[in-house]
Amino acid sequence: MRTKLIPIGIIAISLILAVSSFWNDSLIVDEIPHVGSGYSYVKALDYRLNPEHPPLAKALATFPLLFLNLTQDAFQSKFWLQDINGQWDFGRFLIFQSNNNADLITKVVKFPVLLFFVLAAVLIYKWTKKLYGQFAALTALALFSLSPTILAHSRFVTTDVPALFGILLATFFFIKYLESPTKKNTWLAGLAFGIAILTKFSTFLIVPYFLVLALVKNKNKLLGTILIFIIGFAFVIWPVYSVFTLNYPPERQRADTEFILGSFGNRTLADLTAFMADKPIVRGLSEYVLGLLMVGQRAVGGNTTYFLGEVSGAGWRFYFPIVYALKEPLAWWILVVFSLAYLGWQVKKPSSIRNLGSNIKWFLKNHFVEFAMLLWLAIYWTTSIKSNLNIGVRHLLPTYPFAIILVSGQLSRIKNFIKQKSKKSLTVYYLLLTILFGWYMAENLRVWPYYLTYFNQLAGGASGGYRYVVDSNLDWGQDLKRLSQWVEKNKIDKIHLDYFGWSDPVYYLRAKVKWLTAGQYKNAQDFINKTGGGYLAVSATFFMGSRENPEKSYIWLQRFEPVAVIGNSIWVWKF
Repeated sequence: MRTKLIPIGIIAISLILAVSSFWNDSLIVDEIPHVGSGYSYVKALDYRLNPEHPPLAKALATFPLLFLNLTQDAFQSKFWLQDINGQWDFGRFLIFQSNNNADLITKVVKFPVLLFFVLAAVLIYKWTKKLYGQFAALTALALFSLSPTILAHSRFVTTDVPALFGILLATFFFIKYLESPTKKNTWLAGLAFGIAILTKFSTFLIVPYFLVLALVKNKNKLLGTILIFIIGFAFVIWPVYSVFTLNYPPERQRADTEFILGSFGNRTLADLTAFMADKPIVRGLSEYVLGLLMVGQRAVGGNTTYFLGEVSGAGWRFYFPIVYALKEPLAWWILVVFSLAYLGWQVKKPSSIRNLGSNIKWFLKNHFVEFAMLLWLAIYWTTSIKSNLNIGVRHLLPTYPFAIILVSGQLSRIKNFIKQKSKKSLTVYYLLLTILFGWYMAENLRVWPYYLTYFNQLAGGASGGYRYVVDSNLDWGQDLKRLSQWVEKNKIDKIHLDYFGWSDPVYYLRAKVKWLTAGQYKNAQDFINKTGGGYLAVSATFFMGSRENPEKSYIWLQRFEPVAVIGNSIWVWKF
């Protein structure tokens, strides 16, 4: 009974932390189109909005909105009737400008997405326990459930944690199929594959990943692997997209598809996708392919962002390694070092060389699951580093479970080794782990409720991370409501704001907000002369991003100490 209560307790604590941390959040940048489009899927069964992301997380998050009796004015707006993929304005109009309760919507949509987090935590615990035992399972569960980065994204209506869950689920059942290719396991693997594909388009990488695993395990299972793909598309992906394109007018779908893919390089794929867009039965598949092509095109094009003093859209090869290093607690990195040191020591032992490397066939036969996890880490990390799309540490979330499981397994092996040698040494080991996990938990509580802004001590903590990177690593528009609460508390009647986000400042600040842009004022005296003085607030992303053009930047503000920092992401000055 006790062994069951501990994992339940860990997950319960993490849920309390997650819910309490988002209670005063504003919807972040990506949540505006995701909530708006998701609601249009479940309400109108029409997929004209946000095709560049699969529907699963969005539809699940917004399904409860069907019971809130929302006004439907958004479906009469030009953003729905005339614009092509007017996802941003439609989402903002639905949430903030249609006399709906935006605060209630913000809270309601976040609860369903926590399901992906909980299911991933349960699967990590059970899989790790099967591989390494109870000690490793509890270690993995704690590292996963109390990670500031994972908790930060577990509450967002985005595709990152759903993708984490999808990869974990699909790989678990695919390996189960490879180990025992029964009809039941084939179907379970196929359905899990379909679910994974519906979470995020980057999960399409599991297609080549599974083919390599099948080839390594037993090349005779390649046909079975292809059957799994067919099951996933035929019984999960195709039906879901078909339902959500049911009321999407075929002629409108084709016209939208042709416009969106107008500049797509591979005209054969673009034309075929457009051709399928108005055809019965296959329209759903056309919409899936459209999204896949859009994401591929964006990955090549990149995105403009700030990183280590530079602003660029070309991307940096060392972006993800550095951001990952700074965004994870130092306690985690010490545990990683322990694991790698022990592994290296084992490899150097003459008696163990056979077990770890020289006999590859033996290793693959006896450690195939570990090989599979390492292979996914290699594939995903290589793809991410080569991509120009530097969108934040969240992009790496699908690698977190396997890294955590592998490290936890090594820590368990260290424990078992020490146990055989000395009880006193085992006590010291337990004490060391207790200190590290205490530190890990302290880092979590120290940054609560601002999990998105977490950086370790190498970056100067949450208050110093902006010097290295911003955007979804720190400032994603989550603190607008908190700014409005600060303004209300301090009885401020006017504030100039440059806000990085798509939540509506007018909804929260009413007539108190005055629009602000970089370069609008050259210095403090210029601001005072033109406005009469007062409060000025700037989001960290815009503050750091403005460095690209010194003539139109906020560099002059660096000489003054802010009177307030809202949630580590919005700075406020008074002149």
